[in-house]
Amino acid sequence: MGIFSCYEKYDKGIEKQLEVVKDILRKETKPISIVLFGGFGKGEGVVDNGKPMNDFDIYLITKNKLDDEYVEELGVKCAKALGYEGLEFAKHPDESYDNKKFFHVDIRNIKYSRLPKLMHSQRNFELKYGSQILYGENIFKKIPDFKVPVSDAIRLLFNKMHHLLLSKDNSKQIKLIHINKAFLDCCTALLIFENNFKPRYNERNEAFQSMNFPKELKEKVKYASEFRMKPDFESAKDIDKLWGEAKYWVGYSFLYIITRHLKINSEDWQGVVKIIDKKLPYIYFEPYLPNKYLFFLQYYLNLKFVVSCWKEKKFIIKPIFYWKDAGIRLALPLILYLYGNERDSEKYLRRITNNSQPLKMKILEYYGLYYSQKLI
Repeated sequence: MGIFSCYEKYDKGIEKQLEVVKDILRKETKPISIVLFGGFGKGEGVVDNGKPMNDFDIYLITKNKLDDEYVEELGVKCAKALGYEGLEFAKHPDESYDNKKFFHVDIRNIKYSRLPKLMHSQRNFELKYGSQILYGENIFKKIPDFKVPVSDAIRLLFNKMHHLLLSKDNSKQIKLIHINKAFLDCCTALLIFENNFKPRYNERNEAFQSMNFPKELKEKVKYASEFRMKPDFESAKDIDKLWGEAKYWVGYSFLYIITRHLKINSEDWQGVVKIIDKKLPYIYFEPYLPNKYLFFLQYYLNLKFVVSCWKEKKFIIKPIFYWKDAGIRLALPLILYLYGNERDSEKYLRRITNNSQPLKMKILEYYGLYYSQKLI
């Protein structure tokens, strides 16, 4: 039996669910390999009363590339076979979290011949060093060694700001999950920036405790690491205060990285956002491109994002007229809203869409649509 969570007594049940997923994927796609990624792939999956929380992350390795929509449909089919609806929470910011509704099987497809050519990224680092084979060939030796780029740390914190805002008015359980993920991802992002990234959470915590960061943040990272190993939703007190602390430390971590990366001499959010808008699009995608002078190719991502919005009946066109990535441009109103500047937040969001009210909901909707594309 594999190790999927921090509770041995639940791993047998998790394994049975993964067998269902594996059987569906084998019959549907005849894969070369099925790889369990994410928390359950690391043996650190979050379980509440025997039920897996959030998602199973799967990499499907096939001879030929599969259509993206087909892969997404496969994920929903797998989730429904387990008794869940398979929806993505990020696409439904106006709803409270319900595990039955939003637990999903997040499947990503890689063509077998692409394995030696995978780009430098946190996901690919963890694929090689923090995953386990559910079926088929052990493909880890075909994947090159990676240096995780700073862009991954920045994106991680963009996403964490979105998740914190998404969870703010949700249930105690889902809020606490995202609070603890925020502390863990502060640790992850800072380790990436300091070139000391590790594939597993316990390893990251150990490395982080030995580094020169604020004592209070180290304590939060230790607390979150222990919570992830053995979640206790009942003992947590004053969740709103804890949420505010998570917001503060995500902001601290983001400013620590972005001011050094872009050589910014201020920590004023309005000024920082202006410089991000001006400088970041030119270097953000550099680690993922064959040539740094091809930064303008991010325009393709805008076209994909517009198509994604139209599929959800959100008919926007503004991103088509700019080459700068809509994901970065959407992160700017998110930052400003979360850290108290709603007026400028709306101004930046209106560069994406004129439909900017209610502001919080529109920021969550559009960033959630971008985030769910799984581009990198």
